[in-house]
Amino acid sequence: MAIDWKAEVEKRRDDILEDLKTMLRIESVRDESIATADAPLGPGPKEALDAFLNIGKRDGFEVEEFDGMAGHIKFGDGKEDLGILAHVDVMPAGKGWDTDPFDPVIKDGKLYARGASDDKGPSMAAYYGLKIVKELGLPVKKSVRFILGTDEESSWRGMTHYFEKMPKPTIGFSPDAFFPIINGEKGNFSMLVKFDGKNGDELKLLSFDSGLRDNMVPRDAVAVVEGNDLESMAADFKQYVAENSVLSGDAEIKDGKLELSLIGKAAHA
Repeated sequence: MAIDWKAEVEKRRDDILEDLKTMLRIESVRDESIATADAPLGPGPKEALDAFLNIGKRDGFEVEEFDGMAGHIKFGDGKEDLGILAHVDVMPAGKGWDTDPFDPVIKDGKLYARGASDDKGPSMAAYYGLKIVKELGLPVKKSVRFILGTDEESSWRGMTHYFEKMPKPTIGFSPDAFFPIINGEKGNFSMLVKFDGKNGDELKLLSFDSGLRDNMVPRDAVAVVEGNDLESMAADFKQYVAENSVLSGDAEIKDGKLELSLIGKAAHA
């Protein structure tokens, strides 16, 4: 039987967008400062996890939650498991948005919101692919587990907890990357380096602050320095900002110290 997949998706366009907007309205940023026993990563990730699992339950899938940190939507039977690994948490929205990051807006054929491309949009697309297979009654050779994590943007506690409870799938993919398919990733490495500074007599860096997370391109940065001829340095800095239109910033002398600030455009690293 030939399936016109695009036509099947088009039939469900309104439903896809409505379910996606439901997910995008949830500020599912990890915040352990307000965590509870049933929401160990904060209420946002837990709310998003429950919302996605409820969509699966509504559509007749078997669903299971694991202590507010992960969950899965199951379909089919088979000796082998196909895993679809997605996540419902998002990075902090930060500043500089043209629209409310948690009030999805469609402009010029594009949907804007925090998590629209990472990873709620791709996750919902993959989910609806599975839903279409189910609704068309197509046979599947493997058991499918649509696995939802809640901490991909930080330390992967959700997936770690899940695989302490459940076996790993035989094979799998994640709707959280580029197309064509990426067959493997080398991973990443984060480190913290501390060292003694070698400030000269003319200039001393007192503080530097920038960024919300280590996997985000920061929007703004502030440095405070002290030294000789701060007026000249402030003038040079303002000239630099004026010559680089993508940036805005200022230089201000306070109590014998020079505060340098820059504002650019935030992005996911």
